[in-house]
Amino acid sequence: MSTLTPGEQETLRDAADVLVPARDPMPDLRTADPVGTWVQRVLDALPRLVPDLRRVLAVLDSDRHDSDRLEHAVRALHADRRADFDVLATVVSGAYYLTPAVRALIGYPGQVRDPARFDEAAAELDGELLDRLLAQPTIYLPAPEHRSAT
Repeated sequence: MSTLTPGEQETLRDAADVLVPARDPMPDLRTADPVGTWVQRVLDALPRLVPDLRRVLAVLDSDRHDSDRLEHAVRALHADRRADFDVLATVVSGAYYLTPAVRALIGYPGQVRDPARFDEAAAELDGELLDRLLAQPTIYLPAPEHRSAT
């Protein structure tokens, strides 16, 4: 498990405030994930991003105490170092949309099993789709006969 240092976590939260600011009724990442649980889940799921994220956070760290400078630094990442910006944006947006509060606000119930009813499935196979499939030439080739070496 790759965990960010407290300083890196704070820089990430500050950068997240630039990328996803709070707008009523949507919270910012700092509010939606105050302990960093969902950020950690993203890092656990995508450990290959951690070294690049740490490098990006080191670049942004000197600007994090001034919101205008930090916003400018994040915009500069987007304009000049797109791969670095993408790492930051992937972690921030991934964590943001994983948080239960945000998921509830956007009406996303999560992964829900919703199989088609039988009549819906049968309707999918009706008509041209099934006819075209049945009209395809067979691609089955019989297996060669096996002769034992007795």
